[in-house]
Amino acid sequence: MEDHLIDSEIDESPKDVILGIMRWWEKKRLLFNMIILSIIAIVISLHLVERPNSYRYIFGGGFIIQSIFYFVFINICYCLGWGVQLLRYYYFKTQYDSKALDYVLFIFGTLVTGFFTYTGYLDYLN
Repeated sequence: MEDHLIDSEIDESPKDVILGIMRWWEKKRLLFNMIILSIIAIVISLHLVERPNSYRYIFGGGFIIQSIFYFVFINICYCLGWGVQLLRYYYFKTQYDSKALDYVLFIFGTLVTGFFTYTGYLDYLN
């Protein structure tokens, strides 16, 4: 009976679990952004090889401003990863030592974002 009344050192407080989830995701944000930037660099390189005189179009103000807004948007959407984790923890009170769901969500989200980035930038530049 006393085991249920006294917090054990093994159980983490909810604050620690929440901060741990957010910390894991935020450590991966730089990798996510670098992958997306690499995809954009590939699309721009392919476009410049195809149309070498389009520097002014690509590096014009409109393209740069839209790209900044796009990056802000995808970084807001990136928060869905740890948001899903926090909702799972809040509603199901589950704490897994395995990071399998974290990696699945990260990889899936990065692949989907990469696909939309590639097709969107390719369509915009052509």
